[in-house]
Amino acid sequence: MNTFLETGISLVLLFFVFSVITYVIQELIAVNLKFRSKLLWRSLEHILDGTPKVALRTSLLQALPETESQTKALYDHAQIACLQRKKYSKPSYIPAANFALAIMDIVASTVPQKSGNLYNDIKNGLQTYIDNGGKFGPVLRTLLETSSTTQELQTKIEAWYNRYMQRVTGWYEAHTVASVRIIALVLALVFNVNVISLSKTIYKDAGIRGRMVSMAENMVNNADSVLPYYSTVFEKKVEIRKQYFAEKMNNVSDDADRKSLQLSLDTELDSLANNYDSVQRKKISYLLAQLDSTGLPLGWSQNPLQCGYWKKAGPAKSAGSNFLLALLGWLIAAGCFSMGAPFWFDLMGKLVNVRRSGIKPNNIK
Repeated sequence: MNTFLETGISLVLLFFVFSVITYVIQELIAVNLKFRSKLLWRSLEHILDGTPKVALRTSLLQALPETESQTKALYDHAQIACLQRKKYSKPSYIPAANFALAIMDIVASTVPQKSGNLYNDIKNGLQTYIDNGGKFGPVLRTLLETSSTTQELQTKIEAWYNRYMQRVTGWYEAHTVASVRIIALVLALVFNVNVISLSKTIYKDAGIRGRMVSMAENMVNNADSVLPYYSTVFEKKVEIRKQYFAEKMNNVSDDADRKSLQLSLDTELDSLANNYDSVQRKKISYLLAQLDSTGLPLGWSQNPLQCGYWKKAGPAKSAGSNFLLALLGWLIAAGCFSMGAPFWFDLMGKLVNVRRSGIKPNNIK
C-alpha cells in the first residue's frame, strides 16, 4: 500500500513542479508582451467607444491605437495618466475610484461654463458627451438618475466598474487557459515527461521514490516558502505601488511635485521589472535542479519507441504501441500541468498527511 501511495505522491510532486513552471512561463509571456494592459485598454474601448469585442487572442497581439477616442481621452486624464509608467506604457490596472473620478470630470468638462457644482455639470454635459461619441453615456445616465449627490454617483460608477472588471478577468482567464495548455504540451515534449513510463520507473525504483517523497514532504512542511512559486507576486507588487502613488498624487496640486512622484514610481517599477525575469528563471532552475537530484529520468536519453511496454510484441508492433503509449503519456502530462499548481499542492499535502498517519517505511535517501 505504501508503495502505491508513495508513487502517487511522487507523480503529484512531478505535476506540481511542472505546473509551477507552466505558470511562470505564462506570466513571463504576459508581462513581457503586456497582455494585461492591452486587455484593459480593449475592454475600456469596448464600453467607451463602442468598438466590437474582437477575438481576444488577436487583440492582445496587436498594437494599441493612438487615434483620438474616448478611451484615449480617459487615459490622458490626470487620474489615469498618473498610473502610467511611461508615455507609451499603459497601466495594467486602473482602480475604480480613478476611473469614476476621471469619467465624471470628462463629462463635466463638456459644459461650456461650469456652475461650480460637479453633479450639475455632469448632468448638463451628459448629452454633449454622448453626441461626441461617448458610448458610456447611457450607462452613466442610468446611474445619474438613481443618484442625488456626486458622492453617490461616484460610488455607483465604482460598483459598476468593479462588476465589469470581473467579466474582463474572466476573459483574460479564458485566454490563459489556451496558452497554458500549449505551454504545458511543449514542456511535456521538451522534457519527455511520459507519465506512463515515469510511473513505471518510480514504482520500481525505491531510491527515486523515496527521494521524491522526501522532496514533497519538505515542500508541504514549508508551504509559505513555496507559495511565491505560483502566486502573482510581481503583479500584486506593481498594482499596490501604483495605487499608493495614485493616492498621493490625488493630494498634490503642484506640477513639480506630481512629476517628482511620477519619477519615483517609474524608478521603482523599472527596478521591479528588471528583477522579475531573473527571479522567475531562478525559480525554474531551482525546481528543475531539485527534481533532477531525485534521479528521475527526464529528457531524451531513451528512444520512446524502445521503452519496452510490451515484452512479447514483435519489433514492428512494439514500436507502434510504444509510440501510441508515449503520445498518451505526454498528453496526460500536459493535461495535468495545465490544471494548476494550487490544485496539485493541495493534493500533495493531503497525500503526505495520509502517509504520515500510517507506518513510515525506511526509504532510501
